[in-house]
Amino acid sequence: MDDLWVVLPHLGAGGAQKVGLLAAEHFAAQGLRVRVLSLRHNHPIKHRLPENVTAFDLGPDQDDFSVHPWLQDVWNRSLLARGRRFCVAQWIKLRRFVIRVVTALVLRWVQLTWPLFEQRIQPGSEASAVRLLNRCMRRIGGDRYRRLRQLFLEQRPKRVLALLTKTNILCCAAVWDLPIHLVVSERNDPRRQRLDRLWNRLRRVYYRRADVVTANTEGVLEALQAMGTWQRLDLLPNPLPGGLNLQGSSGSAARDFEVLAVARLVPQKGLDLLIRAFASLPEPVRAGWRLVLVGDGPERNALQALAQQLGISVQVVFEGFQSDPLRYMQRASIFALPSRFEGMPNALLEAMAAGLPSVVSDASPGPLEMVCDGCQGLVVPNENVEAFAEALQHLMGDQALRERMGAEARTTLRALDWEVVEPHWRSVLALP
Repeated sequence: MDDLWVVLPHLGAGGAQKVGLLAAEHFAAQGLRVRVLSLRHNHPIKHRLPENVTAFDLGPDQDDFSVHPWLQDVWNRSLLARGRRFCVAQWIKLRRFVIRVVTALVLRWVQLTWPLFEQRIQPGSEASAVRLLNRCMRRIGGDRYRRLRQLFLEQRPKRVLALLTKTNILCCAAVWDLPIHLVVSERNDPRRQRLDRLWNRLRRVYYRRADVVTANTEGVLEALQAMGTWQRLDLLPNPLPGGLNLQGSSGSAARDFEVLAVARLVPQKGLDLLIRAFASLPEPVRAGWRLVLVGDGPERNALQALAQQLGISVQVVFEGFQSDPLRYMQRASIFALPSRFEGMPNALLEAMAAGLPSVVSDASPGPLEMVCDGCQGLVVPNENVEAFAEALQHLMGDQALRERMGAEARTTLRALDWEVVEPHWRSVLALP
């Protein structure tokens, strides 16, 4: 029997993936049997997998709705075959729609009648409402949920750490009546995260199964507390990667004139705002500086076009995804976090550990728990390009200020070293 499973939606780029793999590597090094489970089959792996940790996935998806033999007959171009494929496809769409509507109504009914059923709808309960919910979940989660449930039934790990909302919900449903210690981790602020209404209702119901519901910031913790009553609600801070030296000098004097952002290239991260802010700086201020973007995503072409349109494409460097961005942090002078909403971004913590002062937006409370305005960096209003540009200009023109804020950032980060946070992690995971 395995001591710990870390369950992730995939092993691609992302802060949750980095935290999950850090935890897996740390506890496996202490002799625990640790495995990492990806819910997505054959997804490109972007992070280094620990040598002493086994990674596996659920296997290829097999959607019951899409394996109808008439749909497999794609090479038959006769009018009859085309008509059959069209009819089956419409029936599948209608069936999926009806399932979602019925499930949403059931969940709404459960929420409205919760005071009457609160004692009956509990993990392990055989109440009719619970059975109805689980039947709906088998339809919503599809083959992925059924295989996850079967895997838990067969393998019975002692502990499960799930990360990210939909993965958390699937794990809660899959271990609903099993004696497995389950910890779920929210990585974004639920008040700002765009989540389908159905999944939001599922979260409110299924998180009751988790032995511990965790968040990585106090702000997200407050949002979760307002959503419902959980068995245990606790803060689970992001640990720092091993090998980061918080004791030595940050070496600010030898740094390049670079403003660095490390993020997925998606609208949430606000990199379009950063490019506009950098472009709005006076030419004498911007001269000699570069804006370096480390990360990849669907917005890359749009961001490159924006830099071209604003006439700064020569000064904006797209480095793509890097599994270890530390070398960029060690040479840059300023770290920028213009996100429209966040949890507790690992990139910010790593940049602070590398001695970088930061310019962050006040969109979410997580980053503000680490960066105080004028201390570890500068805080600006969310989506305010002019204010972001002013903060960048202030830091770009004052090396002494950058060095002072960078040193303060490194001091702040000592509270997240594994030696400090490990006892709390062990408590949450019910490890001896």
